[in-house]
Amino acid sequence: MAITSDWHIHTHCSCDSACMEFEALVKSAKECGITDFGVSDHYHTRLQEQDMATSRKDFEKTLEAHPELKGHFHFGIEATIISEWEIDKILKGDYVGIKEAPTYGVRIGGPKNAPVTLDFDDEFIEKYGIEYVVSGVHWPMYCDTDRDSLLKEYHRQYMYAATHPYTTILAHYMWYDSGLFTNLWEIKDAKNPFVDFSTVPVSMLDELKAALLECNTAFELNLGGIVLTPKLPDSFKDEYLGWVADLQKSGVVLSSGSDSHSAALCADDYEECDKIFKHYGIDSSKFFCL
Repeated sequence: MAITSDWHIHTHCSCDSACMEFEALVKSAKECGITDFGVSDHYHTRLQEQDMATSRKDFEKTLEAHPELKGHFHFGIEATIISEWEIDKILKGDYVGIKEAPTYGVRIGGPKNAPVTLDFDDEFIEKYGIEYVVSGVHWPMYCDTDRDSLLKEYHRQYMYAATHPYTTILAHYMWYDSGLFTNLWEIKDAKNPFVDFSTVPVSMLDELKAALLECNTAFELNLGGIVLTPKLPDSFKDEYLGWVADLQKSGVVLSSGSDSHSAALCADDYEECDKIFKHYGIDSSKFFCL
């Protein structure tokens, strides 16, 4: 069965390079055979609230113009796990001179093991009609840059995301490359600790699986960032997708997410991923759907 859903899509309302207009999203989804989907623009901190307001407004206009999409097109967000220390600095306006802040949070200089959170509440969810939350881990919280320290830090954040009551879908598990470490978050000389999936301790994988099952959190198969990216070697993908297939067999619900930042969705990407999933015994007919 072909992939028919996509719950991780960015539009021009995201705070990065994403550029898709809502009409282009609707048109390309139809062309790609995507029948159930949602918009999930970036939300790092409350400083992105205006982005959410714009995204929601465009979403409502699109539904009004395409009533046939009601019940099939949904409004969500991709929320970043953020530290309470960063939120406190943002509330105080205490981020002058910090490179690239505050769009992507403060990111540097905080205490190790700083408590983490999601920077919104029930009132925010109701205000913007958020139907689902894709929770993502996007940067390490001021930890050392050796492999073990990074693994522990990411696992800590992933567990928080997987068990948070707001999280519907856990985004792009293991979506990292050395360029992200060195360029965006100013962690110098950090090496990619995820090119070999076996570096992740089995105990961490088992703990995450148990959390996903207990909290009924869907696990995202990120098409662009993991399955199709040339930044990860085939050996990593082979181990990774074999493990994901076992997750599904264990009862974890998988979710399809293109993580598109382009001007339109790409039919070839869905077709290629569908072939890959079938090879590993991953059943797309059981993927998450609102």
